[in-house]
Amino acid sequence: MAVSWLSRLAAQSSVPVFPVRGIQGEAALHRLTLTPGVELVDSPRHASILLVAGGVPPDQHDALRRVHDQLPNPFATLWYRSEPLAELASATRVDDPDALPGTLMTAHQELMRGKRGSSPRLLPDEPPNPWEGLGDDGHGGEGMMGGVPYGRPMAMNMHDDIRDGLTLDSLTVTLGPFLPMLPPGLGAKVTLQGDLVQSWITQHAPYPIALESVFLEAREHPVPIAELELARARYHLQRLAFALRLAGLERLALESLRLAQGLSPDSRLEGLRRRLTRCGFFRLTTTGRGWLDETLARRVGGVAARAAGLEEDLRSQDAAYGRLKFTPVVQSDGDTNARWCQTLAEIEQSLQLARQAEREGLYSETTEAIETPRGPWGEQRPGDASGVIDDLLPGLEWDEAMTTLASLDLAAVSEWPQDVTQELGEAPGDGADAAEERRA
Repeated sequence: MAVSWLSRLAAQSSVPVFPVRGIQGEAALHRLTLTPGVELVDSPRHASILLVAGGVPPDQHDALRRVHDQLPNPFATLWYRSEPLAELASATRVDDPDALPGTLMTAHQELMRGKRGSSPRLLPDEPPNPWEGLGDDGHGGEGMMGGVPYGRPMAMNMHDDIRDGLTLDSLTVTLGPFLPMLPPGLGAKVTLQGDLVQSWITQHAPYPIALESVFLEAREHPVPIAELELARARYHLQRLAFALRLAGLERLALESLRLAQGLSPDSRLEGLRRRLTRCGFFRLTTTGRGWLDETLARRVGGVAARAAGLEEDLRSQDAAYGRLKFTPVVQSDGDTNARWCQTLAEIEQSLQLARQAEREGLYSETTEAIETPRGPWGEQRPGDASGVIDDLLPGLEWDEAMTTLASLDLAAVSEWPQDVTQELGEAPGDGADAAEERRA
């Protein structure tokens, strides 16, 4: 009786979902974050549903299997615009974003009430490295330490601390590509000494980001400037929400997403800016860390370049923006705090431009080169810039490194717009053949 009562109670609770952010999956997750009854959690061990949102490249399927097997029984998987793994061919796939919340809730209720079986384990139940009976004392280590006891590497004092010269135990771990605090797809090999980043080696670039379709249309023909600027402001607000959630400011992250969802030329940023100041967000990022010199700032482009004092914005070359008296906003410090100050300044500027352009009915004129929220798009789309963090993050404490990384927009721009169907956006080899058959 008690078990039955607890099951019914669990079925009525919010759905704990661990999201795997694949290619073209971010837009759906932004909507889910604001959906009542759905809770996106930061650990697969706290979830009852594994949601794979967007395509996952084949070379990351093993990493996806490891994430899958971390969920506690009973659990289910749901695939949004993504082909399920071969072992989960009968798993539920959803392509309609409007149907996604209801499908998640139904799956959770069926699991809790025992009407749905748990997803099977995909990997053998054994440590990743053999250890039993190995080593001098049979615990998998070398002498009293070292090795991989219980399949986990032990910390060893192999490096001098690059901060103050003390020799501390160092631990090398692999992070990503589905770690919520990293950009989707980013994978890295990281050596830590305490909370200090000793080394950072990027192994997988983040997935290309999909811009709203209005930016791709602006490369083909004139488009309303008001639409361009609202899309630009939306993009920056969504990035701000990610950083706020990483800082533990959940309510402000939701406020930022709600503002992005309902954005119009009449929207105002003053209220959000005041709350950011009161909660100490700018103090959290005022460390003088994450500084980019001119070469690195230009390599990243966009907000990062202008936050470092570079007045580089292709909107200055568009005659229609000239009639709006547009001039680039810039900062001077080039660090983490400057990038967030620049982001907020550009959101406010975009809203002002949208209001004025809507009143005057202005359309963009230059199509051969446009300024996207990620950076300039001339002969080529903005490319991957994740290589800059290999030199930027070592020497930072962990919280400083994550704050710095969140302030940098590093992913390449996708050739497909944000609202295209996933069949067009899937990674090559990850359901692409099946998608082609469905289109045929």
